Amino acid sequence: MSECSQKAFRDSTSNKGLGLEIMDCSRLEYIKNVNDDHDIWAYKIYPVGAYFQLNFKEGKGVDNHAFNLAKGSFIILSQKLPEYERFLTHVVELVNEGSEDKPQWGTDTWGIFRWVKVHWIADFTDVSRIPLDPKEMRANWGYFDTKAKLLSSRKLMEEWGSIDALRAHLGEVFN
Repeated sequence: MSECSQKAFRDSTSNKGLGLEIMDCSRLEYIKNVNDDHDIWAYKIYPVGAYFQLNFKEGKGVDNHAFNLAKGSFIILSQKLPEYERFLTHVVELVNEGSEDKPQWGTDTWGIFRWVKVHWIADFTDVSRIPLDPKEMRANWGYFDTKAKLLSSRKLMEEWGSIDALRAHLGEVFN
């Protein structure tokens, strides 16, 4: 059993978020900036187990980027409301290949998407319990655009040393 799974098993009565399962932290691959145009929590209405379209804002290379994200990978969603700091609010799984999602894409600003399944969601009823991005990630991972960033990126690895160390830490945060 991995360190992440052992920690999740030991802390199975913890209620840090609204995750209902032991998460396989080895599948954490990306982190992505998300927002809602109306200054509310993006994707708040989707509970654990729900499926939704994770949007990517139209831009140079975004369609190719979104298309090539690997099915089965987990993405951490990070967002910031105007009156708050940046938070880690969801962990979602890419459930299709890009080739399965692309035929459904539209041509509007938010027409590019990938279908995802929610594995963990923050408890939005108590903002003080939502993990803070700067505290947990400990590095500016590049939240300036719509693309998902690799957890193994240079900036994160300078802080964490290895992807396994980062995943073990995130296992404590999300399980």
